[in-house]
Amino acid sequence: MDYDRIDWNHTWKHQIRLWHDAAGKSCEDIWGDENSARVYAEKHGKHNEKRINQTLDYLNITSDFKVLDIGAGPGNIAIPMAQVAHSVTTVEPSHGMNAVMEKEMVEKEISNLVRIEKKWEEVDPDKDLNGPYDIVLASMSLGMENIKISLEKMSRVCSGRVVIFWHAGTPEWEKMPKALWPNLFGKAYHGGPKSDVLFQVLYQMGIYPEVKAFKYHFTEVFPDLDNAADFYYRRFKQLTPEHRPQLLDYLKKECGKTDKGYVHGFDHQTMRFSWEPKEVRHEVA
Repeated sequence: MDYDRIDWNHTWKHQIRLWHDAAGKSCEDIWGDENSARVYAEKHGKHNEKRINQTLDYLNITSDFKVLDIGAGPGNIAIPMAQVAHSVTTVEPSHGMNAVMEKEMVEKEISNLVRIEKKWEEVDPDKDLNGPYDIVLASMSLGMENIKISLEKMSRVCSGRVVIFWHAGTPEWEKMPKALWPNLFGKAYHGGPKSDVLFQVLYQMGIYPEVKAFKYHFTEVFPDLDNAADFYYRRFKQLTPEHRPQLLDYLKKECGKTDKGYVHGFDHQTMRFSWEPKEVRHEVA
């Protein structure tokens, strides 16, 4: 196969569309509710504490840094960065996530964080942003359809490093829909594009990033199987009450019963991509 003739941005677009169609809703829709966003913030902070700390250590934020956090969610990384940096700007489309982040800002007396409640694709750098930024971060937030344009915009507003974290391989939480979708809906489940496609898009853009892989394990603990089923109902619009028996059967096999409740373990591999746009522009010139 001649990889040079493949339009990898088009491949990304196609896989994003299949993903959104299979899930029935975007991340923005999933976390539009403040209560769901709060539960996510608490669990994410606990389950991904190691990844969050590793990210903060790698970014090495100092007091003179201006930081842009794209897809900031409830601020689990943005808030700690704001406690050190000169300023942090977040781009997050979900109303629920922004509401949780705002309350966290008030509680921690954060005054140097500016929130933009938009999709990254909708952001106008000249009107909405106050760049350039020393760090442009997008951590597990690449749900953009046209990834090439999104990456170009990240590089354009960055004077230091662009740092991206994205899925590598098949996340454990995709195993449920991959197992059930053929029987429930008569079609295969398609997860989103992974780091292999992202790398090819960057490569065709003339960006040759530093890449590192990470592996994590975390668990979801549910008081009962109905609560575990609700965990998936929030993420997949196609699931209806008539599918509940099959979903519960699946969870009975996958969840281990302990004195704390039902435990569902997940392995998750991610990749970190980072580059300095100034170096890229110099190479291209």
